[in-house]
Amino acid sequence: MRKLLVIALTAMTVAGTASIALAATTIQWTGQGGDNLPCDGGGHWVLTGKGVTSATMEVNGVTYTMVQNGKGSFAADSNGTLGAGTTASATYEGSPKNPQFVLSHCVAGDGGYPGDGGYGS
Repeated sequence: MRKLLVIALTAMTVAGTASIALAATTIQWTGQGGDNLPCDGGGHWVLTGKGVTSATMEVNGVTYTMVQNGKGSFAADSNGTLGAGTTASATYEGSPKNPQFVLSHCVAGDGGYPGDGGYGS
């Protein structure tokens, strides 16, 4: 019976550790890159932080899949006007050090479609 208890506790510990590692984290846009505003057609957004394994972003209520570029950063383009009332957040999996979510620059408005990563994906 004791052996069964040890096996069960070990399995629960391993499962619990795996679920912690897979938990998603959301960070809000705090205005970094806001000096680019207003943007008439949308924006190019970047999530930095080596250690991110996947990411999505939500801009003004629309969700976009971000794609990895380079060594750990993820990016996507959003559609639509961006201005003073813009709300945005990035949700990621992984364990980055000091992740930042930034509006890099404005785009012409043809780059992003919900869910597809925005530019050429």
